[in-house]
Amino acid sequence: AVTGQGLDALKALLRGKTSVLAGPSGVGKTSLRNVLVPDTAGETGELSRKLQRGKHTTRHTEIFVVEEETYLLDTPGFTALELENAEPEEFREFFPEFMPFWNGCRFHGCLHLQEPDCLVKEAVATGRISRERYDSYCQMVREARERKRY
Repeated sequence: AVTGQGLDALKALLRGKTSVLAGPSGVGKTSLRNVLVPDTAGETGELSRKLQRGKHTTRHTEIFVVEEETYLLDTPGFTALELENAEPEEFREFFPEFMPFWNGCRFHGCLHLQEPDCLVKEAVATGRISRERYDSYCQMVREARERKRY
């Protein structure tokens, strides 16, 4: 649960913005909303035993006021995200933690996959970028390349 300093830091990050909670079913979007906007008491459920994922408890998108000028949209979960028309080069934009390392790679237009002297790969190796996030990035680029090829 997000509490104390973590909750304060999250609220500071959201302050003055409209933010969207989006992601697969059962990852805790509504639970997070319940912490940020406690008087809403959104319905949450257990994971499906058979599928080990959420059961689509949230059925429509709803907007909530966290505080003045700060809004939060809670959305229904989804099973898959497909970015049909995205180019492989665009995916780095979805991973802001890569940004500090972009311009340090040896090659302009580095995709951060197999290129030598890539600062993003170095940051993953040293733990400055999450391995899980990097693996997601690599999968998205591979899938985009496959779609483009066919």
